[in-house]
Amino acid sequence: MTKYKFYTADVFTNQIFQGAQIAVFPEAEQLSDTQMSLIGAELNLSETVFVAKQVSKEEPDNKFRLRIFTPKGEIDFAGHPILATARALLEAGRLDISSGNSSSKSALNTSLIFQQNTGDINVNVTHEADKPLFVQFSLTASPVIDHYTPTESELARLLCIDESDIDTHTFHTRLASIDLPYLVVPLTSQQAVRKARFSLDAWSQSSAPAMAAQEIFIFSSKTDNRDTDFHGRLLGPGIGANEDPPIGSAMPCFAGYLGEHEHIREGTYTFTIDRGTAEARRSVLHIEMDYHKDKPTKLRVGGEVILVSENTLLMGD
Repeated sequence: MTKYKFYTADVFTNQIFQGAQIAVFPEAEQLSDTQMSLIGAELNLSETVFVAKQVSKEEPDNKFRLRIFTPKGEIDFAGHPILATARALLEAGRLDISSGNSSSKSALNTSLIFQQNTGDINVNVTHEADKPLFVQFSLTASPVIDHYTPTESELARLLCIDESDIDTHTFHTRLASIDLPYLVVPLTSQQAVRKARFSLDAWSQSSAPAMAAQEIFIFSSKTDNRDTDFHGRLLGPGIGANEDPPIGSAMPCFAGYLGEHEHIREGTYTFTIDRGTAEARRSVLHIEMDYHKDKPTKLRVGGEVILVSENTLLMGD
């Protein structure tokens, strides 16, 4: 019987039992694709990460290969596993953060490269005594924005809200696509975001399925918390009625979406967006966005991560 150590971490939060739950196997070199898929289904968390150290002499020492599985199978990219993996590698002794650069006596910083199926991702880890690990990763995104979207009456029916809950003044509904399309819908308040419910019947009768978007990202700039600029949530035909899944994968499209609005001028923007509530595993994402018209958007996504558990999986030979 082979034993594999794994960790669980709460991501984009500084409080245990908040944020998104992610499992990480920091030494998964010997696991097969089939075993990884079965383990992801067994743990039944939003994402389970399997980490392998790059063995090629041409690869830098700070580079790791990440395979990410949901209970339904492998996915090519996700942001939450980046934070969880950095924390698990530190706990497992595979990350020597003491050798990184430090700009202060109390904080230690190190750089990593995480290779996902979509390519290499640059990661910066900041470790300060008695504080949660802060992890930031960089992306470059060039989403395609489509103005053709369902009417407000259609949107109201499929989201089970009133038409007056849809924001038509500050932002506008758009379809934003990179690898996957998201229907981005601005709402007038966080209360409207929280009360929204996806209607499969209304969805099937609307023009939305023709856009190929399977997830709707609803958000509001009117939030209940002073530490956030936006509150967001994902809904869709593949998301359960009571689920509030992580929103990190939607951030590249959301950044491009913001840049499409006239009041967003060129330059660097910093904003914070949360999902969930204190009663329902709230996550807080810190975003830095470099926006310049007709150029790819540079995005830096950061957040805190808390280690929750250390576990052993018993794998029969």
